[in-house]
Amino acid sequence: MSTGLDQPTPIPALANAAPTERARPDKHSAIARAAAETFLAEGFDRASVDQIAHRAGVSKQTIYSHFADKESLFKAICAELTEKLTIPLRSPPEKGGDLRTVLTRLGDDALAMMLHPATLDLHRLIMSAAVRFPELGKAAYEAGAHGMITDLSELLLQRSRSGDGLANEISPDEARTMAEQFVGMLRGFHQVRALLGVAALSAAERKAYVRSCVDRLLNGV
Repeated sequence: MSTGLDQPTPIPALANAAPTERARPDKHSAIARAAAETFLAEGFDRASVDQIAHRAGVSKQTIYSHFADKESLFKAICAELTEKLTIPLRSPPEKGGDLRTVLTRLGDDALAMMLHPATLDLHRLIMSAAVRFPELGKAAYEAGAHGMITDLSELLLQRSRSGDGLANEISPDEARTMAEQFVGMLRGFHQVRALLGVAALSAAERKAYVRSCVDRLLNGV
């Protein structure tokens, strides 16, 4: 897919670039770091390969030896940032401990991640580019909330069968709905306020809010 923006012109010398230069991990890391900083600060449209090259201390030729064009670089950076930031959500809930304890710990980690400045920056970046690159939004959802909901629904289903924390056994569909409701409660309007620069919750307020979400989930069944 061509964006028509900041596309590279043919670079004859690139064909003769040494393979070791193209694959040097230090160069790749420098480009990725500079690209992340530039895209987060400028957005996709305003960011240029020239800016990224200058920030990384490399030539445009070097960037194009690692990435086909600005669009490819942007997609790779969004995927990398999503992968790093959603680690807490991609770790299956612990099997040890009672359900209330597990949900509280999971909720604390999830809400802290949702409100982290780096997560908010990435959210703004992907939302601003979602119309142009709809696959980025889908990938971000699948790496984060989708995986968490799937793992959580399985946990709720298992614990309902053992009578831990839930008074009645629930069906897979009910477990999925409860998991989505829990994640929705956690996010609430806190992430919206944070994205708009409204005063964030303190750590103590966040923990108290998570406990109230757990109470509502468990007492509603």
